[in-house]
Amino acid sequence: MTDPNPLPVIDEADRTPLVEVPVVRIDRLLEEQRRQAELIQQLRDQIAVLEGEKARPKFKPSGMEQQTEPGSANSDAGAGDATG
Repeated sequence: MTDPNPLPVIDEADRTPLVEVPVVRIDRLLEEQRRQAELIQQLRDQIAVLEGEKARPKFKPSGMEQQTEPGSANSDAGAGDATG
């Protein structure tokens, strides 16, 4: 899942120790918050099962958000391929 409010990119010239320390701390806090959100959801699912309800289904990411690399498609094969 992508972050709806990503941190802005900071130029290398502006990355002083005074800037770097809070940025690293923010990254750690965001990761910790993500782990806690996952744990809370697991606990809610477990409570629901104990109360006799069904747990929420687990969905795999569709992959639609991932970009394909240009030229990664096999351009040699196709409907007009004369080999065979």
